[in-house]
Amino acid sequence: MRAGSSLLFLLLCFSVSWALEVQASEGGETKLHDFLPNKKQTLDPDTTADQVTDQSNTTPDIWAELRMLRDMVVEQKVELKNMEARLRETEMEADEQKMDLVLTKTSLEELKRDHTAMEERLSASEKQGEDLRKENMEQAVELTDLRVRLDASERRVGELKVDLLNQADELLSTQARVAVSENELQLLQRRMDDEEAQNTLQDVELASLMDRANITEHRVSILIKEGAKVAFYAALTNSGDVGPYNTPIVLKFSKVFTNVGEAYSPTTGFFTAPVRGLYFFRFTVCGPNIGNFLAGVQLFFNRKSIMYNLQTADNDFTHFEYLSNGVLLELNVGDELHLVLPQGGQIFDNINSHSTFSGFLLFTM
Repeated sequence: MRAGSSLLFLLLCFSVSWALEVQASEGGETKLHDFLPNKKQTLDPDTTADQVTDQSNTTPDIWAELRMLRDMVVEQKVELKNMEARLRETEMEADEQKMDLVLTKTSLEELKRDHTAMEERLSASEKQGEDLRKENMEQAVELTDLRVRLDASERRVGELKVDLLNQADELLSTQARVAVSENELQLLQRRMDDEEAQNTLQDVELASLMDRANITEHRVSILIKEGAKVAFYAALTNSGDVGPYNTPIVLKFSKVFTNVGEAYSPTTGFFTAPVRGLYFFRFTVCGPNIGNFLAGVQLFFNRKSIMYNLQTADNDFTHFEYLSNGVLLELNVGDELHLVLPQGGQIFDNINSHSTFSGFLLFTM
């Protein structure tokens, strides 16, 4: 009985508290006695006594719980309002994001269309470029080779027109330097057979030679091995002393006695191998045996020093000191060899050819 009365009283208090909250939120004013039972109502004496006794014990706890529940209700209302505001903001952001997504999709579709168009244009351009490359490949290769080789060919054209059949070795040297192919070599040989009877057609023959300078290296190598001849012998100068200088200088042996194959250049002092093979080179330099002279010479192979010989005066009764040496080298087509007078060095030569430089091809490889 007491438990039921306590529960009834608790529900009554909760209803009153809730009504007060509602009234307060609506701006109204409600008094507690409006929700309490009528004081004049007749109660059962036993029941009233039990309720009074229970209320005196539980009233503080009930009111505390009611206040706590009221606070929780208020907090939940505030939180609900905040959540509603956040929901509205979220809905607005979602609408904006939907608009952005629509715009992004539209832009993406445009980009895809542009990309497809660009790919089609690129494919067409690549195809056109490939066709042009196929059409111009041979002409570009021939033009590049001819520009490099024209200088060497022009030096030989005059001699070939006078007696090309008697100068086959020189023609082979020229062909090795320009690296012509087999088919065009055959055409060139047929034109050389007719060259004596066609001296007045120099320009026509030169243009034909330039257009057809693309024969194979294999044919050139075979022809070179069959008849290549290279040998030279030259003395330094007739002017006497050479040096000393503050820097090293290339020695130019200007008095050429033998130059088969024209591989040695007295203008530059360089020997350039026209064919691949084994070569032998020898030099002799003369220095005056007076004072504190230093006779010396360096041999350079492809601009790298491979030999350095020196001779100083010994102040004996001889007037000259001689320095001589030789090398055996395997050279490829285009390899270069030259002698250099070192810094502070001094050598001598006159009409008697005291200082000389020579070399020859032993055999092709």
